[in-house]
Amino acid sequence: MIIPDKIKKEYRSRIEALNGLVFDKSLFIDEQILKEMCQLSSLTGYEIALIVDRKGNIVDVAVGEKDRVAFNVERVEGRLSGYRVIHTHPNGSSALSGMDISLLKNNNLDCICAVSIRDSLPYDMQVGYLNGDSVSIVKCHNADYVNKYGLIDKIFETDKSQKEYYANLNKLPTQRAILVKVAIKNKGNMESDLDELEGLATTAHIEVVGRVSQFRVKPDGTYYIGSGKIDEIRDLIQLNDANLVIFDNELSGSKNSTISNALGVKVIDRSMLILDIFAGRARTNEGKLQVELAQLKYSLPRLGAFIESSGRYGGGVGMRGPGETKLELNRRIVEQNIVKKTEELRKLSKHRELNRKSRRENSKPTISIVGYTNSGKSTLLNLLAKADVYVKNELFATLDTTTRNVWLDYGKEVLCTDTVGFINNLPHEFVEAFASTLEESVYADLILHVVDISNPDYSKHIEVTNGVLNKLGCEAPVIMVYNKVDQASEEIINALRAKSPSAVFISALKNKGIDELKEIIIKQMF
Repeated sequence: MIIPDKIKKEYRSRIEALNGLVFDKSLFIDEQILKEMCQLSSLTGYEIALIVDRKGNIVDVAVGEKDRVAFNVERVEGRLSGYRVIHTHPNGSSALSGMDISLLKNNNLDCICAVSIRDSLPYDMQVGYLNGDSVSIVKCHNADYVNKYGLIDKIFETDKSQKEYYANLNKLPTQRAILVKVAIKNKGNMESDLDELEGLATTAHIEVVGRVSQFRVKPDGTYYIGSGKIDEIRDLIQLNDANLVIFDNELSGSKNSTISNALGVKVIDRSMLILDIFAGRARTNEGKLQVELAQLKYSLPRLGAFIESSGRYGGGVGMRGPGETKLELNRRIVEQNIVKKTEELRKLSKHRELNRKSRRENSKPTISIVGYTNSGKSTLLNLLAKADVYVKNELFATLDTTTRNVWLDYGKEVLCTDTVGFINNLPHEFVEAFASTLEESVYADLILHVVDISNPDYSKHIEVTNGVLNKLGCEAPVIMVYNKVDQASEEIINALRAKSPSAVFISALKNKGIDELKEIIIKQMF
């Protein structure tokens, strides 16, 4: 029970006395208890809510301002919770608010009742109960009327129908997320960053139902984002039936746990989301090993929060992929697994190096296709090599490195490699785990840097890709390939032509500009 400090001691003791009272289980609400609750609500100006079980026990009392009452009702999947919430509207009508309806649905309550007050006494009431995915509302004049209406019997009928309703739903729960971005010192383009985060969420089959952003000089010491924004996120969770919050910022294990406890839902950050996508994309043994190693390295400093979160909120994002069974409670075991997977990847890296030497001995020049995720690299490889690499308009559609023979002209054959796409704020665990794969760019004779110029942030994407190439120590000559010209404006294309006269402008999807690209590659390599 949480009672605001502003409430006088005499009223506080009367409110506390409500907790634990019992009335006849055949009644929806005891009339004397209802009068006491309404009188206290009038005297304090606060909403007062009773949580009542089916035996007539008042198991908890909640007090708060309008739409700010903290209810402690645990959701039960597949049936009603067994609790009803009866609360006052001291300064308004008995009409159920959006928050009331959300609370009813989100917690699978037996029902929710709002009571209006006049002259410190209950005036009228509205009761809402579930009917499939909709809500039925009953208007009642007083406690005697609501008791005679037969709502207790209606609850048991609803519980039976709800069990049948949930049995027909998809058993896999849909993940509905609130996106959060905290800009520190530099505002940048928060909407653009949230757009990209939403793209990542969509790729992971998560439905985005809300966004929250804030500019701060430094992160909040407790929640990273301000406490007022925490309240805003909590409201969005309730209104939109969200069960996941995704931060664009990287969170420490303690911050993740603190925020998750405050919001009552699972909380992940951008890095965990990206690693989860990789887990679903890896197909080869090497790709799976790389993802597993990245997951282990990411989880090691966050083990406490990770295990606590997964235990409370079940599976979903952050719990998928080949590494999920390796995240044991024992830190020593995780560390041993990291050493083991690193050694396995080192052996595969040696094998990859032998393949590179063999290709060089065969005197076939090598080309590496790099670029921001979803820039069209795999589409370009398919076009050049007449291959069938998986292509889809989503972030990180392909994860495993693919190498194909490409015939540019008679007697002019090259090996072309499509690498994993880059992204802003790429987790360092990913760069370390995928080092052997990314070495394909380091040892290439030529790099094709593919850019999606239809994306408003293409210049930022170029900067991110160049940053990763510099970090890897790539020294090969680079051809800038501006893709998706069929979707870009003439103004942008002309500006880039003037700025980069040696660049190539293509549409891999429309097979436009490919012959010119081949000619430039031939001149560069032969």
